[in-house]
Amino acid sequence: MIHEIAPHSFRNEWKPRRPVSDDVVFGYDGRNVILKSDQTFFHYGELDHRHEFIYLFSIDETAFYLTEIPQTNKAISLNINFARYYEPRMLGFACVTGWHLYRWQKRNRFCGSCGAHMIPDGKERALRCPECGNIVYPRINPAVIVGILNKNDELLITQYAISHGEYRHDALVAGYCEIGESVEDCVRREVMEETGLAVTNLRYFNSQPWSFSESILFGFFCDVEDDSISLDRQELKSAVWKKPDDDYDLPGEASLTANMIRYFRDGKVHYGL
Repeated sequence: MIHEIAPHSFRNEWKPRRPVSDDVVFGYDGRNVILKSDQTFFHYGELDHRHEFIYLFSIDETAFYLTEIPQTNKAISLNINFARYYEPRMLGFACVTGWHLYRWQKRNRFCGSCGAHMIPDGKERALRCPECGNIVYPRINPAVIVGILNKNDELLITQYAISHGEYRHDALVAGYCEIGESVEDCVRREVMEETGLAVTNLRYFNSQPWSFSESILFGFFCDVEDDSISLDRQELKSAVWKKPDDDYDLPGEASLTANMIRYFRDGKVHYGL
């Protein structure tokens, strides 16, 4: 998965330092990333130091910063989704995590309580209002990914409705947690709402930070006794039961969804177990 970058060590504790020449610098424009023309990232030593450089995090001994990068003939702009496939994976993960923080800072330039300009807190990764003291932390949306199995040891594979973004590959039932809802209750509700299925025997699989949607994902497998589907066409284009040796459309290994489907195809999870 995209966040699995061993042997590298992701260090997100709040310990900012002054940038040095080899540190990596990210620039964004909406959903796009600004890179060098050879599709590599800029380094501090290559940029105008009169700009503000905002510390993000470190990986190993390299620090990563956010700044404004002019779109000149030395730079190109690519949609953030390119980070799903970027090699080395460590830099793709860093890029989309930086974009997560960029969006948070851009959306919170002004205090939601009194309208004053927000400033970096200084003590932690947070924005603080100097007028009323309001503190805003990075937004992280909890969501679930659900692998549903029937008595024939088939997995329910979905495709999202066109209204749900650009992703057109195979998927699993997924959705965001509501206020006051446990992740387990979210699994039951989302599956019922999107497919009309009542699930049992929930078992936790894994989790994943997914900055493309500013989320933390929780993966579960579960079972259904009655596998008759009642599809919510506003959420899903299709939902079909598939066996491990059927054909699948999976784009790379970045996502928790792809890893759960591969886990099923490898025969590592079964109905009732």
